[in-house]
Amino acid sequence: MVYFREEQRFEWFWTAVWLIPVVIIGYGLYRQAISAFLLWPALVVTAVVAVWMNQSRLITEVRTDGLWIRFVLLWPARTIPWNEIRTVEALTYRPIKDFGGWGVRWAARGIVYNARGKRGVRMVLASGERVLVGSQHTDDLARTIGERTSA
Repeated sequence: MVYFREEQRFEWFWTAVWLIPVVIIGYGLYRQAISAFLLWPALVVTAVVAVWMNQSRLITEVRTDGLWIRFVLLWPARTIPWNEIRTVEALTYRPIKDFGGWGVRWAARGIVYNARGKRGVRMVLASGERVLVGSQHTDDLARTIGERTSA
């Protein structure tokens, strides 16, 4: 059973950042400004990255067996069993300064899974590992996790 589910995508800006080179390279191919031999691989790579960014998403679910986190097209799914979570808190953080950006990141502050925004739920596990999950509904997520743990 799923008690909470949230799906987040990267901001549209990041897809646009990769679409701009696609348009420029495509125009270069159309105009034959530079050897097409060099432009086709660049066009393919930037187009693939733009589509990949557009399709990537962070799915967070509070399930019967634990907290399930999956970053589609970026990282394998992870389930954190309820008995491993010691503390949980909703907080505001600085994605770039604290973790170097969005996505799946490791830092001295622990591992973070985030796709957008600057709000999240931080948990400390029994092993001492700190996990931060970005969320647009931090209070609901923290409350739902807290109801299923002793945190």
